[in-house]
Amino acid sequence: MSELGRRPFSAAMFGFAITAIFISYQLLTDAQSSLPRESEFMILFVVLCPPSLLAVAFDPDVGSNGFYLLWTVIALMNAGLYATIRTLLFRRLQRPD
Repeated sequence: MSELGRRPFSAAMFGFAITAIFISYQLLTDAQSSLPRESEFMILFVVLCPPSLLAVAFDPDVGSNGFYLLWTVIALMNAGLYATIRTLLFRRLQRPD
C-alpha cells in the first residue's frame, strides 16, 4: 500500500477505534453495572463519533444482536468519515495556492 493509501486507512482505523472505545464504555456502564455513566464522556464520544447519533433513533437494548449490528454500521460510518476528512485535508494542504 502506498503512503497516500495508508493515510486515509490510518484515519479510518482511528475512527473505528473511537467507536469501539465508545461501545466498550457503554457496555461497562450499562444499567446493570455499578459504574455510573458520566455525561461528559458521552458528550465527548458524540463529538468524536457523530454517526453515533443514529443510536438515539433506533435505541436497541445494550448487548442485543441489534445493538451490535447498529454499532457495526456506526463504526464503519465513523471510519469512512475520518478517512474522508483526512483525504480532503491532505488534498487541501497539497493544493498550490
